[in-house]
Amino acid sequence: MTGEMHPQVAAVLAQAQQLQSIMDEQLHKMSSQTFTGSDETETVEVTLDGHQHLTGIHIEEGLLRQGAHVVEHRLNEALQNATEAASAAIEADRERIDAQVAELTESWER
Repeated sequence: MTGEMHPQVAAVLAQAQQLQSIMDEQLHKMSSQTFTGSDETETVEVTLDGHQHLTGIHIEEGLLRQGAHVVEHRLNEALQNATEAASAAIEADRERIDAQVAELTESWER
């Protein structure tokens, strides 16, 4: 028996590497991108990372004097806006990945 790989095995391994590359690209994107949202008055700004973890909050000077209820409302609004931006980006990524995987699996059927 020779040391050469069967062509179908080689093709499957190449496609598996392509799939791994797609996933590695997405993981890198998630670890490097951020999403920012602010309240309507732009007195509170929050930043989420690609995993939707809160990484930063900025509260405009003087806002705390308006009371906890006002700050809470504006903070929640900013957080909701950042989450919506992150969710939209994640959905777009899902669609892109689904299309790439579909294209890859179609080539398996040929």
